[in-house]
Amino acid sequence: MQKPIAIIGAGNGGQAFAGYLSLHGREVKIFDVVQATVDRLTELGGVTLSGNSDVTGFGKIQLASTDIGAVMEGCEIILVVLPSIYHKDMAKKMAPYLKDGQIVVLNPNASLGPVEFKNTLKECGCTADVILAGTSTLLFACRAVEIGKVEVAGQKASFAAAAYPAKYNTYVAEKFADIIPQFAFEDDILRVSLDNLNAMMHPAPTILYTAKIEHEEDFEYYLDFTPGQGALVEALDKERMALAEAYGLKIRTLIDEYKNVYVTKGDNMYEVITNCEGYHGIKGQKTLRTRYLLEDIPYSLVALQSMGKVAGVPTPCIDAVVTIARSMIPDMDEGRTLKNLGLEGVSKEEFECMCREG
Repeated sequence: MQKPIAIIGAGNGGQAFAGYLSLHGREVKIFDVVQATVDRLTELGGVTLSGNSDVTGFGKIQLASTDIGAVMEGCEIILVVLPSIYHKDMAKKMAPYLKDGQIVVLNPNASLGPVEFKNTLKECGCTADVILAGTSTLLFACRAVEIGKVEVAGQKASFAAAAYPAKYNTYVAEKFADIIPQFAFEDDILRVSLDNLNAMMHPAPTILYTAKIEHEEDFEYYLDFTPGQGALVEALDKERMALAEAYGLKIRTLIDEYKNVYVTKGDNMYEVITNCEGYHGIKGQKTLRTRYLLEDIPYSLVALQSMGKVAGVPTPCIDAVVTIARSMIPDMDEGRTLKNLGLEGVSKEEFECMCREG
């Protein structure tokens, strides 16, 4: 008998996963901290999924609750569908209820999410033998029209995912083969973390848009992109490529990645971004307190910084962006530092082993 699947987080993505998995024939339970959200989902009995998905319709939810222990009980797979700023706190909430054999997947992991999650469980004294994993992005581009009704604008065909450590990739992939085969468990969490392109495209350009943002001007985030912003992003990407080389990984440059994924052309980042048809109409922010800084700095760029420190790879441009952002937003989260990742005193070889062999 198949065990129910637990979803942690009833936002756009969590509700989309709930409907999707239910429509694939699995029992689903969902947790959220907002009582009104779980009350409404309980009243409706599930989620209606519409739009561009391979399944649409009404997916039942077995239980919607603010009781995380009740939601996790009896589940083999636990999907954490939350922004990375909540991962550490959620690890603390989940720690008392985790059981041997459960699989916890961070959707998405940002960068080194499972490493931070495992270290947090250790700090909490959790001894459960669980397998952690992370994905590079969400399965869906979606929005909640209202609680219990989610419209999917797009669904990805395949994207990177990894167990932590990667020796469990085949085992975890088999668990998802019939329900989310789009999870491509083929890499390690180092590779998946470096594939988080938001770290390259969000923080630095946002900082350089500060005047527009704080004057609350109307602008398009990508179409108003400048050659100078493009040059800085390329400099950041060279450091990302250097990190990949240090860890024995082969990845595409950001320019080549965009050409592979989007309809665009150009010889540099400025041309590739401003020629990207899918980016037309995306408006710029009206405040610096945006996830492009508050999430992508501490939970992506700081994680890459940490990878650099472990491997002895200098990251001067990444360091500069982090330093400037912290001076502009002093109360920004500390993020995935060596200490918070549990990597102080860990060598590159030891870290690679943690990520690949355990």
